[in-house]
Amino acid sequence: MGKLLKGSALLYSVAIFASLGQFLFGYDQGVMSGILVNNSWLNLMGNPNATMQGMVVAIFELGAWATTYPTSYFMDTIGRRWTIMVGALIFIVGGVLQTASNTIVQILMGRLIAGFGIGFLSTVLPVYTAELSRAHNRGRVTVLGMSVNMLGYTASAFIDYGFAHVESDWSFRGPLLLQVVFALILAVGTLALPESPRFLISKNKDKIALKNLADMHNKDEDHPDVCKEYDEIKSALDLEAKLGQPTWLEMFTTYRKRSMIGIAVQALGQLAGINIVTYYAPKMYEVILGPGIQTILFAGYTAIVYFGGALIASVLVDRVGRRPLFMYGSFFMTIWLTLMAVFNKVDLGQASTVLVITFTMIFVGTFGATWACVDWLYPAEIFPFRTRAKGMSLAVSSNWLCNFAVGLFTPPMLESIGWATYLFYAAWNVVAFFVVWKWFVETKGKTLEEIDAVFNDGAAAVDINKSFDYHQTQQLGEEKPTTFNASVSDEEQDAALKNKKEQA
Repeated sequence: MGKLLKGSALLYSVAIFASLGQFLFGYDQGVMSGILVNNSWLNLMGNPNATMQGMVVAIFELGAWATTYPTSYFMDTIGRRWTIMVGALIFIVGGVLQTASNTIVQILMGRLIAGFGIGFLSTVLPVYTAELSRAHNRGRVTVLGMSVNMLGYTASAFIDYGFAHVESDWSFRGPLLLQVVFALILAVGTLALPESPRFLISKNKDKIALKNLADMHNKDEDHPDVCKEYDEIKSALDLEAKLGQPTWLEMFTTYRKRSMIGIAVQALGQLAGINIVTYYAPKMYEVILGPGIQTILFAGYTAIVYFGGALIASVLVDRVGRRPLFMYGSFFMTIWLTLMAVFNKVDLGQASTVLVITFTMIFVGTFGATWACVDWLYPAEIFPFRTRAKGMSLAVSSNWLCNFAVGLFTPPMLESIGWATYLFYAAWNVVAFFVVWKWFVETKGKTLEEIDAVFNDGAAAVDINKSFDYHQTQQLGEEKPTTFNASVSDEEQDAALKNKKEQA
């Protein structure tokens, strides 16, 4: 791909194509929402109750959770690109089983295996796009790639609606088969994707890494900008290599704060209440609109708003920053969910129907513009290279566990407490607001190597040493090196400079 495209065109093309994996994630989440109100499927499966329908949805998340931990091994061993391939191939097997299923056990098995594949893809893709990007556009590139998740969800809604007019089993087999087609495209296209320069350098494949960096910059390999970024990455990875392979115990000791933030951001994103809509929008609309395929159509309109919100996030994330988006999102979603509860509870006739649909769409748009993509970007940023795979695995595993719980328990909650379900998720948004305010750090505009210095776990010292190692062949003067980490205080830089001069 690098032979045909260079610079930003290459970067965005790679990010968007690789995010076909996120398209699969969103598509598979959304496609079942339409199938759950498909009479052909319900009759074939023996009209499963709400709990079993919740299990059909939630077992996908359970499968994804199961593979988030081994994904870190694959990422560090065979690389980011080939890990994408593994995920796509596993997903194809699960998609074929879902398409051919005739019993509830078969659909459950297919959903589980597809979840295994999504576990790989959802863990590796944010890391892959974040490592290919640069400080000034990392948020935009990664969030734009993640927004393809919402595009997949949107596509699933309208594909479900289109196939709902088919009077045979293909009314549900068709949408399930299409996910296999998308996964095949991803698997074949992965062969043309470039590998992460950081992974290549960690495996001493410096020549290929330098070429990939040059392609991303659209400059010659000996250009100062390319050489500077290469040297900074090389210096940081050399220092990290001296620390050896990280252990899982180290993730909860040395990198405890980062691990807790990574786990929290993904868990709180799921507990914000979005999956009431993504999984059960047609069933939710069925309560106020009555049965019929128009519920699937309204779910499609909601999905368009969701995707639109994600595109807004891609514009805002590198301008506003991560923390403000999280906090504004939680604040407003608390309000929208409360209003959704009120107008589900209070019967105002047709007005209630209009208001519930309106605030549902506003809620979805708010989540799309704030948490939907940024909670995947954030954990990919906050860990140093040597722990990034494990850190992302921890974060994504919390996503899928919470996703599993939400998918499993939401149908019974809607049946038993109805409108109060929305208040339950509103309360979690209040929790999220204060967690972000208290513990999250801002990462906007910093390189992945610079972000280390924000955390008080020893990484700041590494970044200071990195800066000196990069400049050690230059003549030392009285001025501070121009590429010093802005997150390190002047006093720390002065002290480090003094020590370096003494050593010289």
